[in-house]
Amino acid sequence: MAHLKKNTRGAVPGLAVHFERKTDHHTNKEIDVSKTYLNQELMADGSDMLSRFNARLTDVYCMKRDDVKALATWIVTLPEELAEASYEQQSAFFEATSNFLNDRYGQENTVAAVVHYDETTPHLHYAFVPVVFDDKKSRYKVSAKEVLTRHDLQTFHDDLDQHLKKVLPFYEQGILNNKTLPFENVAEIKKYNDQLNALKTELADIEDNIRAKKALLTITNQALTEVDLAEKQIDDFKQALSKNLFGKTVLKPDDLDRFKSVLATMKKATLQSQHETEELKQTLGQVKAQLAAVQADYQNLKETHQALQKRQRDQQQLDYAMRDMLKNDYGVDKLSHTDVEARYVLYKLDHEELTKNKKVAQSWLKTLTTAIEDPDTKIAPSRLDWGIEQVKALINRIIELTRDIFKGPIL
Repeated sequence: MAHLKKNTRGAVPGLAVHFERKTDHHTNKEIDVSKTYLNQELMADGSDMLSRFNARLTDVYCMKRDDVKALATWIVTLPEELAEASYEQQSAFFEATSNFLNDRYGQENTVAAVVHYDETTPHLHYAFVPVVFDDKKSRYKVSAKEVLTRHDLQTFHDDLDQHLKKVLPFYEQGILNNKTLPFENVAEIKKYNDQLNALKTELADIEDNIRAKKALLTITNQALTEVDLAEKQIDDFKQALSKNLFGKTVLKPDDLDRFKSVLATMKKATLQSQHETEELKQTLGQVKAQLAAVQADYQNLKETHQALQKRQRDQQQLDYAMRDMLKNDYGVDKLSHTDVEARYVLYKLDHEELTKNKKVAQSWLKTLTTAIEDPDTKIAPSRLDWGIEQVKALINRIIELTRDIFKGPIL
């Protein structure tokens, strides 16, 4: 739902053009210009992103290096459950998200907060300068590493989820609705999401590499063409001089030969560049092959991701149905964590999905014992007693099996 990227200063003008729709000639084919009027600028202060960025950098210290990550951008996509919501509710979602980001990273550091409704899925582009206070030098400085720490990224989605649930009455399900899924599904979805994001980054890097090499190839070919043309013009000029009506030339042929020698040296250098370009062509071919493989992997992961999302929606429907049945048919508004764990163990026992690990079996016994001691449990005591006896018998079997394996031959 939310994706972070760290950017150098050199990338800011291009980002500003995209965020603020400063051109009508979009390379992104998903942009529907007929819907651009719906887009929202959440920082309507009369200035633009680039001027805000430059102004903030004048207030804080930033190293004069091209590779410094001077701007961070979050893209927050509208959750699927709000896809059919009204424009007002969607707008409220993005405003609440922007307020959360302002509080987290400092409104004074924000340089853009733009909502795009004119692409496939509505999303918020939020850009800010990552600023911290340098205690040693008593000044504010730009440091993406210190602002966007591992802890910040690990807690980001949870914190945003809680904030949105608190401030938006219509937002009950939450962006972390996969909590209702079995653990295996959550882990699987996270794994594919991580792979999908990694492939997207790799794809962008490869495309940038290809564009750079194509540009170099164009410049080299142009230089070769210009040298060949100049050499031909010198030959034509020399021949024309030798046919002078008076039998004399304004310049000596030796002078032209020396000039031609200079051109030959230029051509030699250019040919060397062409040789390097041929090597670049080969590398380019390899990169294209890698790109094709990455795109194929990306497509496969995308299809898998879509299938997992469908499974997630199906699981959510089942979850809602179960909650509705418990509440309206059996009067149960919620289940304690103790009951959930105990019912999981009882389910395993009912379906004979027994563990062979003594430590796991002992944890099952502790779970059932804790549940039977809980006065608020909704599980029948007789069922818990049965489960405890089953687990105790299971532990004894595991101990006997282990003893048989390790007691060794009889002498």
